[in-house]
Amino acid sequence: MQFIDKRSTQKNNGRYYTPSNMVCFILDTANYCGDNILQKHIIDNSCGDGAFLCEIVRRYIEVSLQNKYSTEQIKHDLECYIHGIEIEKSEYQKCIDNLNKITELSGICNIQWDIKNTDALTCQDYNGKMDFVVGNPPYVRVHNLLDYSSVKQFYLTQQGMTDLYIVFYEIGINMLGKTGVLCYINPSSLFNSLAAKLLRKSLIQNQLLKKVIDLKHMQIFNATTYTAIVLLSQEKNNCIEYENYETQKIETLKYKDFYLDGNFYFSNPKNLIKIKNILFRQPEKNIVDVKNGFATLCDNFFIGQFDFDEYTIPVIKSSTGVTAQCFYPYDKNGKYIPFDELIKVPKIKDYYFQNAERLKSRSLENKNIWHIFGRSQGILDTWKNKYAINALIRHIDDIKLTPCPAGVGSYSGLYILTELSFNEIKDILLQQEFVDYIQSLGKYKQG
Repeated sequence: MQFIDKRSTQKNNGRYYTPSNMVCFILDTANYCGDNILQKHIIDNSCGDGAFLCEIVRRYIEVSLQNKYSTEQIKHDLECYIHGIEIEKSEYQKCIDNLNKITELSGICNIQWDIKNTDALTCQDYNGKMDFVVGNPPYVRVHNLLDYSSVKQFYLTQQGMTDLYIVFYEIGINMLGKTGVLCYINPSSLFNSLAAKLLRKSLIQNQLLKKVIDLKHMQIFNATTYTAIVLLSQEKNNCIEYENYETQKIETLKYKDFYLDGNFYFSNPKNLIKIKNILFRQPEKNIVDVKNGFATLCDNFFIGQFDFDEYTIPVIKSSTGVTAQCFYPYDKNGKYIPFDELIKVPKIKDYYFQNAERLKSRSLENKNIWHIFGRSQGILDTWKNKYAINALIRHIDDIKLTPCPAGVGSYSGLYILTELSFNEIKDILLQQEFVDYIQSLGKYKQG
């Protein structure tokens, strides 16, 4: 099934409207269809304008009519079994209006909807009562919230900075009845982010995880977020059904095979054995270091072509292998050269003064030293032999490995420090086994 988002627009607080075909797919995944939905409680605890609830109501009316329910019985059931929470008043009102439009088409009017205009983080009215919890919880790092004291009261948010969607997992799980199921679409960072570590541990320990549909590089929303559909069930599980959307392959995986070192690794069983061997192998010595290249935070100032030669070195763009010049205000020991020394060169002085404001406006490690790179990464290895490599890899043909000798910098990607020769490194990386390993990490990036 292909999902085409024709109407995704960003909602406030990091939420996005869900495309209608995705809504249907999620409800089908949760098995909210057919006679299974009758007299079953369902909630979207971040319902927005009602994308999920509208489809839920359509389904409920259709199945009820097929079972020859009276209009009064349908009205009663819609008021009793369908629930929602929305914190924003305007979205809440849109939701009510949208639901009324649907029911009025079937001649069902004056419904007293159980949709609450309140904060899901403080509402406990539905705990332990729901047969289905579905939705698209808000994605927003809590440091972007004006007040996140209520967020930090939840168990799953106790380790460092977190994301609001993780809180909604705890809220949703608390709402489930004894045989309830939860189905969310959420960032695939759930697989490996530090913020979601406690969530992963809880899902495994409580045997809740039932199915994962990894949407891989497909982006449902008008954002750079990569997503997955996750199905939980209160009926204990010790294995899951994992579906790779790109290949349409489905694997049955035991918890112990994909939950490794606190993270989720999804692949076929054969590749998972290889990943386990890599993760838990104790090498006799470290023969390769992989590091991030320069982070100037203003590449169009530090990298390009200059009308002066002083304090410049060649630099390789790791993502493409293309060589350019770099204005490099450091000595061979990686120490920055004082500003007063640099501007003794008249052309460099003019260059700085023409661009001083934008250099100072960067997010710098030290605001008082504005004339150098924004970050110090990669600088100490400039005068070492290394190999530049791109960070975004999906296929073997994507790999760009470029010799980066001493005195040449690397930016926009990674570099490899090793005593191995170029051909030895190339033979290791240019094979499907390496690409399979990269894909299994589940760390998707744009590009």
